[in-house]
Amino acid sequence: MGGIVRSVVALGSLLNTVPAASAQARGDIAGFIITLGDDTLAVEQYRRSADALESEIAVRVPSARRAHFLAALDASGRMTRFDLTIRPLNQNSASPAQGTIVFGRDSADLTLTLGDSTRALRIATPLGAVPLSAFSASLVEQAIMQARRAGGDSVTFDWLGFGSPEAAPSYVVKRGKDSVAVGFFGDPLYARVDRRGRLLGLDGRETTQKVVVSRVHDVNVGAFATAFARAEMAHGAPGQLSPRDTVWAEVGGAHLRVDYGRPWKRGREIFGGVVPWRRVWRTGANAATQFTTDRDLRAGNDVIPAGSYTLWMLPDSASAKLIVNRQTGQWGTDYDSSRDLVRLDLSCDTLARPVENFTIAIAPRDSGGVMTLSWGERAFELPFTVKR
Repeated sequence: MGGIVRSVVALGSLLNTVPAASAQARGDIAGFIITLGDDTLAVEQYRRSADALESEIAVRVPSARRAHFLAALDASGRMTRFDLTIRPLNQNSASPAQGTIVFGRDSADLTLTLGDSTRALRIATPLGAVPLSAFSASLVEQAIMQARRAGGDSVTFDWLGFGSPEAAPSYVVKRGKDSVAVGFFGDPLYARVDRRGRLLGLDGRETTQKVVVSRVHDVNVGAFATAFARAEMAHGAPGQLSPRDTVWAEVGGAHLRVDYGRPWKRGREIFGGVVPWRRVWRTGANAATQFTTDRDLRAGNDVIPAGSYTLWMLPDSASAKLIVNRQTGQWGTDYDSSRDLVRLDLSCDTLARPVENFTIAIAPRDSGGVMTLSWGERAFELPFTVKR
């Protein structure tokens, strides 16, 4: 399916890459291409004026849909109202949705309608809050431009999501004359900007989304929407970017379970790239990887008592460790080293054929078993036995 979408992107009639000088010449009408590795996830075409920001977006995941929003701006460039409509591109793939945000001095009123159900919330947040909407890069640009008008090298603001009862604090921090960092739920989005603060490119590889955004002259949102819908009709909806999976195994009388997210390679360098060296990794995607055993296990000289844990990895170019942590049920960015039970050495092999989906497997071996973690060109192994 990714190849179908990539072939659409290759058509010169749909988009043209925009040099910085040309972007300035065209004013505030432009497009964005949002990619994850070698897959196109969404495209956006937007128009900005002194008192409004309007956008059309075609989105591929988790199902094909098209979004439109219109935001009213005050004299300071901050939003006073935001109206969003999302509709599925195939019947029965999802429900249409409509959302409205009305911004006040110290709060915002949110209304979200899904089918026949309407939900209303009032969220505490000062003027200058920015909505989140399906892969919209123009809203990141909105946050950057507001910060530019506010002045200073570091400016705070709030993200507002229709599904959240609270605002998410964020920031825009100047990194150079043509670059800024934008906070995205604890991680930085790195943005290239022109002298007016318009977004020229965005690198989200240090965030949980991992997307890269490129600015273009124009993008034919309708053509992409058609391609996304046809690919979905032919192959089914892509679903979540990193689907959840569960491994069950019985080894030496022990019943073992691993629940984890399975990200795709998507043409990227994995270890040393998507997964940086010498940085604790969630061993999957999204929520932390959960591990349960009903018998005590021994790995080398260390013992893992029967119970429930989360699994983390600390990879290096020459070695790796599997971290067994006592905390459970948390999101995959909420790692607390003070709750580590043990850090176990993993052996590492280079694979002849890359593994596209991150995979955890447990199998009997000799008098015990082995846990194998494979992704990209590498496989890591942890032999273990069941205590008698």
